[in-house]
Parts: sequence; C-alpha cells; structure tokens
Amino acid sequence: MKSWAPDHPKAKLMASKRADILAAAKASFLDTGYEGTSMESIAKTANVSIMTLYRHAESKDELFSAVISNACDPDDEAEQAEWAALLEKPLRDVLIWAGMTAQTRLTDPDTIALMRTVIAEATRFPGLAGMAHTSLVGNLEGMLAFTLGLKQETSALSAERRRELAVQFIDRLLGSHMLGLLMGLAGPSRREQQERSETAADGLISSLG
Repeated sequence: MKSWAPDHPKAKLMASKRADILAAAKASFLDTGYEGTSMESIAKTANVSIMTLYRHAESKDELFSAVISNACDPDDEAEQAEWAALLEKPLRDVLIWAGMTAQTRLTDPDTIALMRTVIAEATRFPGLAGMAHTSLVGNLEGMLAFTLGLKQETSALSAERRRELAVQFIDRLLGSHMLGLLMGLAGPSRREQQERSETAADGLISSLG
C-alpha cells in the first residue's frame, strides 16, 4: 500500500486517509469476508472517492495484505518510543519484548478473525493463504531480522543468517495454542506468553555460539 515521505506537502493528510482506508477495509473484511468485500464498499465506508482509494492501493489484494501487515506494526508513538528505548538494552531483553509483542498481535481477536477469513476462503482464492502468511508471519520475521541488524551482538551476521534466526524465533512462539485460538479455545495466559518468549529468546541466543 502506498505511503508518502514525511516531507511531502500532503503527508499528514495522506497518512490520515490511509488510516481511514485501512480501518474501513479491516471492518469490511471482518464483516463480509474477502469475497464479499469490494473496493467500492471500502471507499464508501472510508468516506473517500474510489479514485482516492486507488491512489492508496491498486487492488483488494493489496488492501487485504496491508490490513494484515498493519496488525504487526507498532501502532502508536508510545510503542515506537518503547521499541527505540529497548534497543539500548541487552539482546535478551529486546527479544523477550519482541516475543511478547508478536504474541499480543497474533492473539488479538481481530487478527484471529482475519485468519479465519483466510481459512474459510482459501479454496476459492488459492493465493490468499500465501499472501496472508507473508503479510503476517513474514512481516514479523522481517521486523525481527531488521532489529537483529541493529544490535551489536548480531549486526555482524549476514542478512540471510539474521533472517534465519528470526524465522526460528517466530517458529518457537507459534505453538499449538494458535490452532486452539482459531478453533475458539482460550489463548495462553500472560505468564505462558512470557515463558514462551523467554524460551524463544534463549534459543536464539544459544544458536549464536
């Protein structure tokens, strides 16, 4: 989904419209599913013209991908500031925070509902599952790999190795409880999420040798 540089004369206006469009798209996908959502309905809900919508996103696929990716991104300035401050702390602390944040995102009721939408409509739209996986899990892996590139302990590693470590870390977080959540069962407690994050952090650090 298109974004504009901060120095663009209409950057704030465009960012506001982008947020409105993403909110409208998310509401539509959750309400009527992927197949039942149209670009026209999203534009109407977001109170923008169809031309404005297409200026931000070229297709429904692009919007769906953006909605899922947005579920993983730091969603406010306070969280972004927390992440920036954490980079000054030991790698283990950063990894545990990343693990807790990732689990919070993945277990959010709206994220679970979006994943259920993917499962329900994957047979009619074969590319939907792959796109959703890349936008959700792949985005988390990419964010962690980027973070590893900023830490002294891992910055000297190759980009390929950092990505590999990020994939292994996220794999350790996604236990059987994710299947339970998709089936409507209760999710892990905060303590269980903490323990899983610590295990994933220790596993990554031990693999550094």
